Amino acid sequence: METKRQIKLNYTQEFKIACKINNLKPEELLHYFISYVSFYAFIGGNMEPMYLWATTACIDFKEAHGGQPQPVNDHRIQEICLKYIKKLTTLNMSSGTYKIIAHYKIVSLMKEWSSEMLPITDYELEIQTDDGNLLELTFDFNLVCRMNGTKIQELLQYFINQISLARERALNLRQVVKTDPSTAFLLLLSSNHESLRNKILPQQDMYKKYAAQLQKLDEKLEGESNLENKIRNYNKFYLAWYNALNQNIN
Repeated sequence: METKRQIKLNYTQEFKIACKINNLKPEELLHYFISYVSFYAFIGGNMEPMYLWATTACIDFKEAHGGQPQPVNDHRIQEICLKYIKKLTTLNMSSGTYKIIAHYKIVSLMKEWSSEMLPITDYELEIQTDDGNLLELTFDFNLVCRMNGTKIQELLQYFINQISLARERALNLRQVVKTDPSTAFLLLLSSNHESLRNKILPQQDMYKKYAAQLQKLDEKLEGESNLENKIRNYNKFYLAWYNALNQNIN
């Protein structure tokens, strides 16, 4: 039986809280993040917001932590990459292309590219977390990591570390001040993704109760000028919600 490379990830308290409140397992959220990272968005292509936010998180990680891409000396790989980057750039410049048609063309081109590239590269298709969960790694995800000089484990840990419902709520209570790509991705996922939107929440009454309490907390903190105080109060609120969910399930 083939053994997958294992990585160690630290699930922060805020990450676990965000997953629980949005009815997601940590590995599910990581899976969605990986699947929405897009090379086309990485080179400036216009895509749906979830692709853009996921890819922006990768770019932000590169800017914050650097990374040195390994030079590609294989001429076959160089030629294949150049061919498909040219095709994707041409598609991006074709402003008359309908969004739906463009999406299918992007998917088709990336499939063609992966079929040519994967047999001659060492891209990982799966990786295992230290808690035993298997994560599938897309060709796009591998490609963006390689071109950024990014290690997979470090990028996933960065995504985890950035997620904070409390910080997002405190910063953008009445108007958008600054949105973190990782948290924005989670919020878009939970509100727009069909498979999650239609998911029946196990504690409907509790969700209604805490949603009402959140609105009251918003009103209370609207006049608070100290950002750290606002974040602290929202942290306490989301932790209480998280604990109540765990207690109810147990």
